[in-house]
Amino acid sequence: MPAPVVRDLRIEVSPEEAARYLGYPRGRHRPARGATRLAELMPRALSLLRPRGAYALVSRAQAAAAGMPDPAARVGVAAVTIGSALEDEVSRCVATNAVLDALVLDSIGSAAAEAAADELNLELCSIASSEGLEAAARVSPGYGGWDTGAQGALLALLPTDELGITLTSGSMMVPRKSVSFAVAFETPGRGVAHGASRCRRCGLIRCRHRITPTDCG
Repeated sequence: MPAPVVRDLRIEVSPEEAARYLGYPRGRHRPARGATRLAELMPRALSLLRPRGAYALVSRAQAAAAGMPDPAARVGVAAVTIGSALEDEVSRCVATNAVLDALVLDSIGSAAAEAAADELNLELCSIASSEGLEAAARVSPGYGGWDTGAQGALLALLPTDELGITLTSGSMMVPRKSVSFAVAFETPGRGVAHGASRCRRCGLIRCRHRITPTDCG
């Protein structure tokens, strides 16, 4: 299998996504105080982001050994992080009782981590397409029958030391704003119901292979 690839990632963090992590669904009214503080803290938060990621292309046996349910013959495994600086700032806010700032910064961090995962997932989608395959929706330990206890086995397939990612005894990643996932490279059409578009099942809005327009604004 090819050697793992490590990337610095260029991401865009949507204020709407950050607001969603704050508990304000898209299109809903946001309390003025929260909306104002989100706008004020966004530049500071963005300056603290250090998004990086790594991926590797592995075999079915390797993915299965890492606990991935129903892996394909070829699988892309990946991990991303935004670094620890924003998390440190959240801790400082908590220590000084700046609770609203801590919540806002944490929500921006969550949105940034997902944006980093989407960005690296785009690269895996492109690799799958170049091989005449389709990248299935990404899955992570803790979802869809993939036990979180397998997190260590998944990360062992990746150069996490270069990303600065470690695991706690409870299999939680540090920095907390990190995401690990796997993407099955499938034969086109596999597992898609007749007449259904795979794009309707996928939340990756900026995918360059999208064939169905997104309903999101």
